[in-house]
Amino acid sequence: MNLIEVLIIVFCLIVLIILVSSMFRLNMPRRVNLEGIEDPKTAEAYDRISRMPQFKLIRRSFVKKLKKYCTKETITDIGCGPGYLLQSVSKEFPENKLVGVDISKEMVEKAKANFASMGYGERIEFRQGAADYLPFDDSTQDFIVSTFSLHHWADPEASFKEIFRILKPGGQMLIFDFRRDAQRLLFYLIWFAQNVALRIMGITAIRKINEPMGSLLASYTKKEIGELIKKTPFKDYQIEGKLGWIYLYGKKAENAL
Repeated sequence: MNLIEVLIIVFCLIVLIILVSSMFRLNMPRRVNLEGIEDPKTAEAYDRISRMPQFKLIRRSFVKKLKKYCTKETITDIGCGPGYLLQSVSKEFPENKLVGVDISKEMVEKAKANFASMGYGERIEFRQGAADYLPFDDSTQDFIVSTFSLHHWADPEASFKEIFRILKPGGQMLIFDFRRDAQRLLFYLIWFAQNVALRIMGITAIRKINEPMGSLLASYTKKEIGELIKKTPFKDYQIEGKLGWIYLYGKKAENAL
């Protein structure tokens, strides 16, 4: 057996070990992550990676799921960031009013700028506000959506109660986020993205705040999501766990106040 054959065998063994280990789910304590992005350079970097193909695919998948529930109503995005989810939603729901909310002033301004030349007029509005103190009156919102924001919420239990408060009777929510007990394959991919891909691309501002790894480690397990939602007024809800993420659907009862 020559050296090349030995190297091929070693390489195959390494790949096999990685593939086998990737099938197991992560088991690590949650690490709290920051809730808002205020630094302009970080906001610009976040905007840049949000335009990447993988995030476009995630938004497309989310909108496909949303179409199973949503009708011609107002759709409010909590933690809207630079607003790209609302852009995807607008294409599938051309008659709906759209509202974006983010705790970060920088992100709200970035979202407004991204929509400025698109001719939405009064159909779209953006507001600054935290998930646990939303800038809406009681029972005024039809459908709440949120992607990659839940793990940033300072008080998720209070935030879900706020969502319940502002939803109209019969109103719905659809939340999408990482799951910390993801399969290790996702962990490896995110580690590579943060430590190799983003470095090559020169996107250093995001890396300095330990993203996107920080978001994965700050997310919740499927079990933890279930424990959280049980402490809220939502009684009609579904939790759907995927490879490395979670969908949480909830509906406010028709007779709820």
